[in-house]
Amino acid sequence: MKPSILFVDDEPNVLSGLKRTLYPKRNEWIMAFCDGGRQALAELESTDYDILITDLLMPDMDGASLLEEVFTRHPSVIRLVLSGHSDKKMILKVSRYAHQFLAKPLQSELLARTINRMIALRDVITNPAVQQLAASLDRLPALPAVHQRILSELQAPQPSMLRLGELITQDMGLSATMLKLVNSSFFGLRSTVSSPAYAVNLLGLDVIAGLVLSAGLFNSFDAAKFPGYHLDGLWQHSLNTGLVCKALAKAEGLDTARQDDLYIAGILHDIGKLVLLTSAPQVYAQTIAVCQKDNTAIWRTENAILGCTHAELGAYLLSLWGFSEAVIPWVNAHHMVRAYPGEEPLLAGIVHASNALEHEINVRHPGYDRQRWNLDAMERMGLSPRLADWRAVAEGVLGQESAP
Repeated sequence: MKPSILFVDDEPNVLSGLKRTLYPKRNEWIMAFCDGGRQALAELESTDYDILITDLLMPDMDGASLLEEVFTRHPSVIRLVLSGHSDKKMILKVSRYAHQFLAKPLQSELLARTINRMIALRDVITNPAVQQLAASLDRLPALPAVHQRILSELQAPQPSMLRLGELITQDMGLSATMLKLVNSSFFGLRSTVSSPAYAVNLLGLDVIAGLVLSAGLFNSFDAAKFPGYHLDGLWQHSLNTGLVCKALAKAEGLDTARQDDLYIAGILHDIGKLVLLTSAPQVYAQTIAVCQKDNTAIWRTENAILGCTHAELGAYLLSLWGFSEAVIPWVNAHHMVRAYPGEEPLLAGIVHASNALEHEINVRHPGYDRQRWNLDAMERMGLSPRLADWRAVAEGVLGQESAP
C-alpha cells in the first residue's frame, strides 16, 4: 500500500510549491493538500493518512490546535511541523504533539528524505503495536527526585546552567526531549548536538523552565502500578551504560562525535521501557510480573507477551523524533546485536557490550536472567578479543562512578 501524506498550510503559494516540488513522487505516495486545520480534520475523518505535515500560524485553527486534535482523534498519525515561525513559546506548545520540526524554507530534497525516513519505519519495524504505541506517546515519566531538583534550581535567584545541565543529564526523558528540540530545524544549527548539557545552554533558561514547569511533557512515575519496580534503577543503569559507551569509544580511538553519539545511545538505549510504562501500564505491569516470577530477561518476556521489545519501541520513537540515524540501529540491536544491519559493527558492539557489562558489574537482581550477551555474534563481528579489555575499562568507569 502506498504511504499517504496530508499537507496543511493556509498559504496557497506554499501548497502550490509543495505540489510542484513533490510531483515526481506522485506514483510513490498518496498526497492531499488542505488550506486549513478544519479542512484537514474533515479529511482525516474520511481518509486514513500515515503522515500529517502542517504549518503553525494559520487563521481559524492554528497548527498547535490541529496537532492536539489529531493526537486525540488519530494518535497513530505521524505528526510533523513545517513552519517559518520560530517563537519558542509556540514550539513549546506544539512539542507535546509534534514528532519533528522542519523550518521553512525547506529544500524539496530534504523534505522528501524526511518523509521517506518516516515511511521506512514501517519496513524496519512492521509490528503495528509498536507503531501505535510510539506514535501515540505524548509524554515520558520523569524521575521525581531529579525533577524536583531541577525545579529548585530553576527557582533559585541565579540558576546555574551548569547545574541544570548536570541534572537534566540524569533524566532520560528530559535528555531525550532537550536533544529533540535543540536538533530541530528551528534552531538552525549546522551540526547535531549530542550532549544534553550543551543542549541546555543552547535552549536557555526560558525554554528549560517552560519544558519542566508548563509544557506538560512528563508525568511522575506511578510506583503503585509497578510494585517492586524501581525507576531510579533504570535511570542509573542508563546513565552508567552511557558512561561505559563513551569510555569504550575513547579507548578504541574514536573521534569526539562518535563518542558523543555512543554516549547518547547508551543513555537512551532503554527509552522504549518508558514508552511501555507510559502508554501501556497495565500490560507492562503484567510483563514485569512475569519477568520477576520466572527470572527471565525483560526483553524476552516483552517479546513473548507484546510481540515486540523495548529496544524496537525505543528505536522507533527516536526515529520519529529525528535523532541521529546512526544511534537508532544501535538502540534497536542493543540486546540482539546479531540482527544489526549496519556497516560499523564496532559501534553496535560497544552499545551491546556496555549494556551487558553494566548489568554484570552492578547486579541489581541476582535471580534475573543473566544471558545478556550475543557472544556468537560478537565473535562473528571480530569483537571477542576486545571483551577482556572492555571489561577492565567498564570496571574502572563504574568503580569511579560509584565511589563517594
